Amino acid sequence: MNTKTITISLSTFLLLLGCSSIKKSATLIGVNLQEVAINMAIRDFSTKCNLFKKDSVFSVNFEDSVFYKATLIQADKGKNKDGRTHQWKRGNLIDGIVSVEIGSNNDYQLYYSEETKSKLPTRYVIKNGKLFYWWDKNCTVTEEIIAVLWRYNMLQTYSIIPDFSSDDSQRGADYYFCKNDLSKYKRVVTNIGLGYYKPPKLKCN
Repeated sequence: MNTKTITISLSTFLLLLGCSSIKKSATLIGVNLQEVAINMAIRDFSTKCNLFKKDSVFSVNFEDSVFYKATLIQADKGKNKDGRTHQWKRGNLIDGIVSVEIGSNNDYQLYYSEETKSKLPTRYVIKNGKLFYWWDKNCTVTEEIIAVLWRYNMLQTYSIIPDFSSDDSQRGADYYFCKNDLSKYKRVVTNIGLGYYKPPKLKCN
C-alpha cells in the first residue's frame, strides 16, 4: 500500500469519526500515526478477522511503544498500599513498532454522570453497524459520541459499577505496525494481554 492510498483511506475514515475538537497539531492528513494505524487495524479487523462477527461493540487501544515482555518481580515492602508483594515490570522496548489492540466490549458498560462524562471515550467509528471506540488525548467528549454510546447500550448511571466476569479465553486482535512504514503489519489473535507475550517479527527498515 503506497502513501497516496493510505492518505485517501484516512481522509475517508476521518469523515466517519465522531470527534469535532481535534487539536490543530493533530489535523495533518498522513502524518498522524495513531489515526492511520487505527484506521488500518479496523479495516483489516472488519474484513479479515473472524472476531468481527462475534460481537457488535469493540474497544480500541493505540500504543506508540511496544515492550516485551513483562515479568513478575517482588515489590518493595510498603510500596503498594494494597499490600501486594509482587508487581509486573515492563520488559524491553521493541524499537520502531507501534500497536493497536481491538477487543470485544459487549459485556461491559461505562459509568456516566455529568461530573465524570469527560472521562468517556472521545473517538468512535461505526463499521457495518458495529461500534469501535477509543480514547484520544487530542479530542474531548462530545454529545454526539455520548448519544452513540447510549444507543449501543455502553453507558450506565449507577455510581457503583456492577461486577462483570472476566473470561480469560476471550480473544482480541493485536496489530503490530512498522512505525516508519504502516503498510507493513501483522495481526495476532490472542487472549494474552499486550506486552505479556512475544510479538511477531516485522521487517521494518
